[in-house]
Amino acid sequence: MQTPPDFLIDPIGYILFYAQALLPYMILLLSLFVLMVLYLVVTRLARRSLNAAGMGAEASTGIVLVLRLVFFIVAVMILISAFEANLAAILSISAIFGTALGLAFSQALSNIVSGLYVLAARPFRVGDYVRIGGVEGIVREITLNYTRILLSDETIQLVPNNKVVSSEVTNFRIDIREFIKHQEEEIEVIKSERRGWRYVQVLDRAIDKLQEIAGDVHAYRYTFDITMHMSYDQRKIKAEFDKVCKKWESIFATRPIYFIWSKPSAAVTYRFAFIVKDPMTIIKKSSDFLEDLLDPFITGEGKRV
Repeated sequence: MQTPPDFLIDPIGYILFYAQALLPYMILLLSLFVLMVLYLVVTRLARRSLNAAGMGAEASTGIVLVLRLVFFIVAVMILISAFEANLAAILSISAIFGTALGLAFSQALSNIVSGLYVLAARPFRVGDYVRIGGVEGIVREITLNYTRILLSDETIQLVPNNKVVSSEVTNFRIDIREFIKHQEEEIEVIKSERRGWRYVQVLDRAIDKLQEIAGDVHAYRYTFDITMHMSYDQRKIKAEFDKVCKKWESIFATRPIYFIWSKPSAAVTYRFAFIVKDPMTIIKKSSDFLEDLLDPFITGEGKRV
């Protein structure tokens, strides 16, 4: 161990000696201070982003906890490097402990990682009407572990986020302005081909109504299928569908439309689509709309061929 020079003989050397001895500790303190400031900035930005994305308080707390753990590990690594500890041994122990912890909590960790992915990818937001696999409804909350869905019977279902990531997700939210632009382009194509003038008139009326609510930017376009057996007169089916769609024009944002979607064996599948401003309208009214469409065929008014 070196001894410092005598202060009275070499005061500058004395100061430099202790400055060099204290320099590593000063760098350590500065590094920890910068890390603390960075932690505060990152967590604050994370909370603001989560709130803007509509994530609940539970999700915000969970993600901040993960960030806190990450910064804690970084701080420990800085301390290890500063005091020249046996890094290899510590990393080996950490790896064994981390593996055991990962095996014990693999499902929970999978959900957390999936929750972070849902946050980053943002396939939907709180308030959207979505279909996740076989579950559909309004997103009420997004947490680190699960997404809370309000179903059509107004019950709540919790969908684990790992299922969200692994399932097909349909978000029925549309940008009204983009949708209007697409519809106008479709009208021009139909006009150029001189076909479907009746369909063009329906689209024109729909565009006029959508332009009235275009200031809201977003709406929801919900679709569902009805399969009718070929023993029914398809012209009568379309006539009944037209009457019901006209009736519901005043209830939805625009008149519902339908078209042939597929032709399975001895049947025809029609796809219906309607637009609403509030996703709760889908929950409250879609069942009634479907009942009106099927009622003539249930009661026998829609006669078979």
